[in-house]
Amino acid sequence: MRNRSVFLNGKLKRAVLFFSVLCTLFSVLSAPQAHATEWKKGPVQKLARGFTYVIASPFQIPKEVIQTAGEAEPVWLAPWKGIAAGGGSGLYHMGRQGLSGLWDILTFGTPAGRDWDPLFEPASFVPEI
Repeated sequence: MRNRSVFLNGKLKRAVLFFSVLCTLFSVLSAPQAHATEWKKGPVQKLARGFTYVIASPFQIPKEVIQTAGEAEPVWLAPWKGIAAGGGSGLYHMGRQGLSGLWDILTFGTPAGRDWDPLFEPASFVPEI
């Protein structure tokens, strides 16, 4: 029984180390979402931006649901409006950001006629206050 707990601790340590390295790599390669044009120009930055956009695109759905529910005028309507309107808006922004990221990954070696800029400038993750 003791050997099994040591093995699980080893697996847990490796998982935590892997997650830490992944988070560090993600934070180094990502840029602020508010201004997508602040990325430095070049193929490596375009590839990193593409992976960042693809990985972060699903988070647009809960962001839009929360933001829409917070802006709902009659308070009793907030959950329904957040799920319906925010969900639809979130799907749209997720698809748009995911498509832009996929385009950047597939065409990272060329400026693609836009001087290394993204296909779409994605919405910010931080709601405007």
